[in-house]
Amino acid sequence: MNLNKLNEKFYLKTQEYFNTSRQFYWSGWKKLIPFLPKTKIRVLDLGCGNGRLGKFLSEKGKIEYTGVDNNQYLLDKAKNTLPKAKLYKHDLLQPWPIKEKFDLVAILGVMHHIPKENRAEILKQATIRLKPKGILFLSFWEFNRFKKSKIVKDLGKNDYVLDWHMGIKAKRFCHLYTNPEIKTLLKPLNLEILDDYTADKFNRYLILKVKLL
Repeated sequence: MNLNKLNEKFYLKTQEYFNTSRQFYWSGWKKLIPFLPKTKIRVLDLGCGNGRLGKFLSEKGKIEYTGVDNNQYLLDKAKNTLPKAKLYKHDLLQPWPIKEKFDLVAILGVMHHIPKENRAEILKQATIRLKPKGILFLSFWEFNRFKKSKIVKDLGKNDYVLDWHMGIKAKRFCHLYTNPEIKTLLKPLNLEILDDYTADKFNRYLILKVKLL
């Protein structure tokens, strides 16, 4: 099973309904704000979808926003919301076209879709694009917290196929991260944990900062 292709097809199939379901801010984002510089910041949003994180941050202060996503429909929605944004249609599993450095790199609602062989590299490339004192903002979806399971197939090693029933039926690949697994992924990176918390009922967040040498 090509997990990346499964998810690409999932978002093409559900894009309108997914966009509708992402018209609000996650409460867990609020804890990020005190860690950000008070001056204008450069933001890289990986898996940006319709740009709602950019809209949230733009309401808190001045930003220069760059978003990357593999779904053109969602990118078009992001452009409507953030007309000055730099937006790239790109698969994060392929070499990234972005070489700049950023004050904030966000990977929200994305890591659960990344196959095992790509997880360490995704975090490495995100860290490389941080400025000194830059912030990496991660979320890990803890879908096991749902009262009614979304799992339709267990692929082993905490990999699953989950269902979607909003407006249309569809299936997607998702990985459920364990705490030791997250620690192992972060260990090689030059980052310190500023905060680690659960919010929105189902999301674990990590706010990390580049360590000063």
